[in-house]
Order: sequence, then structure tokens, then C-alpha cells
Amino acid sequence: MKLIFTIIFVFISCMIYAQQPCGTFEYESYLDAKFKGYSNALDLTRQQSANAMHQLNKAVNDSIYQIPVVFHVVWRDEVQNIDDSLIISQLLTLNESFNHRHKDTGKVRSIFKPVTGDARIEFYLANKDPMGKSCTGINRVKTTRYDFGESTNLFADAVKYTTDKGVDAWDPEKYLNIWVCKFTYNGTLAVSAYAYPPVNAKFWNATYYKSLDLQGVVVNYQFVGKQNPNDVTPTSIRERTLVHEVGHYLGLRHIWADKSNCTGEDDGFKDTPLSRSATTSFNITKNTCNEGTGDKVDMIENYMDYTPYPYTIMFTQMQIQQMRYNLLNLRSKAYRIKTDLPPPPVYTKISVAPNPIQGNLKIIFDKVGAYSMNVVDIIGQPVAEEQFSIGDTFEYNNPLHVASGIYYLSILKDNEVVLKQKILIQ
Repeated sequence: MKLIFTIIFVFISCMIYAQQPCGTFEYESYLDAKFKGYSNALDLTRQQSANAMHQLNKAVNDSIYQIPVVFHVVWRDEVQNIDDSLIISQLLTLNESFNHRHKDTGKVRSIFKPVTGDARIEFYLANKDPMGKSCTGINRVKTTRYDFGESTNLFADAVKYTTDKGVDAWDPEKYLNIWVCKFTYNGTLAVSAYAYPPVNAKFWNATYYKSLDLQGVVVNYQFVGKQNPNDVTPTSIRERTLVHEVGHYLGLRHIWADKSNCTGEDDGFKDTPLSRSATTSFNITKNTCNEGTGDKVDMIENYMDYTPYPYTIMFTQMQIQQMRYNLLNLRSKAYRIKTDLPPPPVYTKISVAPNPIQGNLKIIFDKVGAYSMNVVDIIGQPVAEEQFSIGDTFEYNNPLHVASGIYYLSILKDNEVVLKQKILIQ
């Protein structure tokens, strides 16, 4: 316990004036103090994965893997009970980022484009719960606990247990569990999120790790989804916070390997240049390690750095190999291979957010295709009609030129109403 307190004190003293996007490295130190031998076993796991990841054959490399996700939204105040639309947009971001199809892919600098890759890993909201019953993949749990932060550490592992007023994990070998809650350190937002890396290599035993229940990602409610109204942190990586954390969940390290020099331990990948510090502002000239012939600037656009939104936009090919190897070998029950059969539903409904509406009307869809929209006022008079197509952004985002007031919105697909909702224009 004394070592645990020492780790926490040192970490807090370094970040008392600044919140950081990720606490995974510090969480690993905390677990090493809690579980004797944890860090050594984790290092061996990483070495084993790094040595073996090149053995993946072409058929395996070409496969697309799909991971079921459950968001446990554990809330006391309504502000913590984030809207479905934020979770849906977060799934979109995960899929865009891991498959390198977001709109700013072209902003990867030319020096790094040759090593940029598509992970061919997709995420979908779980459609079956552990009992086999249909579900939405969004598990909302009201709690009497306002803050899951602890006074003795920076983390929120209590949220992973019903007995601590949180919610137990769904089988961590079969689902990616993401707990959304409020957690601070004595009232200060110290860490946006943290993840548990893959640890169940064959040589792990109960001395190193007691339970699977901790597996997954914990994230403060402010950092889920696109345009989360609660995220006011200037240096935030916003909806890419969970892209970063799922990278940790699949075995990636920070690109600077959580060190402050250019020698010794690295993140393990030759296609990420050496770096000795996290990136906290957009600086394309940042070059913290001179590697001599062929030296490159720091890869500040990598998802595993801290470069503020929207500048993290890529994984490298070796990072992708590592994640795919770890998924196949260390999280082998947590995916399905995508086939020509219809994939499981990724989104559970069409949603309008925010509502009341200020500015553009924004609608998140669950399927691509042709749609029509009708808007009527409170006495049934039509005020707007439009036909439009939805592509792989799954989003309609346009101005609605009507006066302030209450209206009724209908969305039709193939002449069937798929959404009917009251909206308030401010």
C-alpha cells in the first residue's frame, strides 16, 4: 500500500495544474503495486506479441474483425446520463479511425503516408446481453454515487462493481466493456480515461492478476461522442479519447513510451519515430529525438499521442499488426470475423441531437440510403420538405429555415416512417 500511495503522490504532483487525456500508464503502475509481478508479466506479454506479430498470414491479415461493445452509462445527475446520439457518434468515430476512412485522412503528412494503415477492425453495439436477450448495447445504470473517483488513487475501478454502486462487467472475454461515469481526484478532473491492456498470455497466473472483471475502458462522461457539450477542456482529444484508449486495450503503448529521453525503452515499432515526450499542442516541427541518418520529426498525428483535437488521425502499419495479433491471441473470444452475411447492427436508432435545436438540424442515422423529411408546425401545416441521401458518415447536418417554436419532424425511408419526433427550434 505504501508503494501505491507513493505512485499516486508523484503522479498528482506532476499534474496538479493540468488534466491529461489518458491515465493508462499510471494505471499500470498502480496495478503493479496491487498485483505483485504485474509489470514484469505485462512487459513479457508485449515482447512476445512484438516477436510474433509478423507471423500473421495473408488470409488472417485480410480478414475484418468485429468487436461487440457495451457502454455502461453509470450516472447520478442527468448531465452524466449522456444521450444515445453521443454514443452512436462515438461508434462512428471508432470505426472511421480504425479503418482510416475519416474525412481528414489526407492531412497525414507525406513523410508518414507510406506507413499509415487500415486496421480492418470494426466495432458494433452489442445486440445480445450475456443472458442471450436482445439489447441495445447501451446499459444505463442509475447510482447514488456522484463521483467514482477515489481519494487514494486517480482511477475509478469501483464503477466496475455493482457492490460499489457501479455495474459489473459483461463477460470481458466476449465484450469490450466501456464504463462511462464521473471520476475525479478529490474534485479535480485529472484523467479523461484509462484502459486495461491485454494480459492473458499463457504464462500469466493468479499472482499477477486476480480477476477478469477489471478488463475494459473507463471514460469520463465529458469525452464520449462528437461535439459533447460537456467537454470544455482546451487540450482535449475529444471523441478520439476512446480511439486512443481502445488502442491501449488492444496492446499499444504511447508513442513516447512514457519516458523523458531518447534511449532505452521505446513503443516497440520501427515505423513510429523515437520521441521523448507527449505532444500537448499542434507543432509540425516537433522533433524530440535525433536519430541521425533518416531522422524524422515526431509523429504527432498518431492516435497514441496527446496532440489536441483534431490532429490525431492515424495508426501505423506495425501498430495495426500488433493490435490484430493481440486480438487474435490475447482477446480471441472478443471478436467475430466479418462475412458476407449482414453485420450485426451498429446503431440502434435514428436520433436528433441536440434537441432543442440551435443552428443546424443534426440527425444521426442507422443506415445509408435515400430518405425524405417532412416538418409540420403544431397545427399540422407543412413548413419544410426535403429529399436527401445518407452516406457512410451516417449524418444529416443542415440548417432548417423556420421560425423559433415547436414542430413535428418525420423521416421516411422507402415510403415508411422511420422517425417521428417533436423538435424545438430556438
